[in-house]
Amino acid sequence: FLLLVTEDTMTVNANWTVLSSFVAGMATSLLVAKLFNNNFTAKRKKRTNEGATIEGDDLSLFYGDIDELTTILPSRKFLPEDLYGKMVRDCVVFCVDIILVRKTDDGRRECLLVKRSSEPVKGVWWWPGGRMLKGETFFDAAKRKARQETGLTDVTCVQVLGIWNTFFPTSNWDTATEKGTQTVNAIVLVELNSVGVDVSLDNTSEDCRWISLDPKVAEKNCEDKYVSQGLLRLHSWNPE
Repeated sequence: FLLLVTEDTMTVNANWTVLSSFVAGMATSLLVAKLFNNNFTAKRKKRTNEGATIEGDDLSLFYGDIDELTTILPSRKFLPEDLYGKMVRDCVVFCVDIILVRKTDDGRRECLLVKRSSEPVKGVWWWPGGRMLKGETFFDAAKRKARQETGLTDVTCVQVLGIWNTFFPTSNWDTATEKGTQTVNAIVLVELNSVGVDVSLDNTSEDCRWISLDPKVAEKNCEDKYVSQGLLRLHSWNPE
């Protein structure tokens, strides 16, 4: 009888040991999975607004002689009005806009917004920028736009922050039957090297102002969504 009791007890203990090991293993697996998922979710959340290129890379690929491919003919700079108007209404226009950053005397970093003087989004505070010319790199177009629209020439192009696809119900070239336009916009981060220089606007803008680089401040001040997204992309790459 004692032998039977001992054997039964040993069997129960063995079964309990197996069950305990199984439960412990399951608990460990669940804990590891939870930690992994939390870490993965945190990384994904951190990467939400990432996507900028590495600094100094403007994504240009040349299949031929660079000088020939980047020569901009006069005919490409100023298109006939009827041709350009039809292109705006019937085609997608590629533009380069810039986040132009300066450092103030007290060390703060700010970026420039301009108030648009024509459609699309007339009267909206936006990034300086406009149509890219055939033969230009992203950085070439960014420097030209800085010079033409702000009068600032001592600048350095840093990186392409991203590409946006914008749809507008109106354009400056609307007709009675055809309205609106679509643009694809590359935003380039441009740094102003000089301190204390004045902005000289061309006729594409009515006014200008410098704002904080903080996307939370932009959201609080109800800046345009295109401005906010550019700042979010910049902040994700360089949160300083």
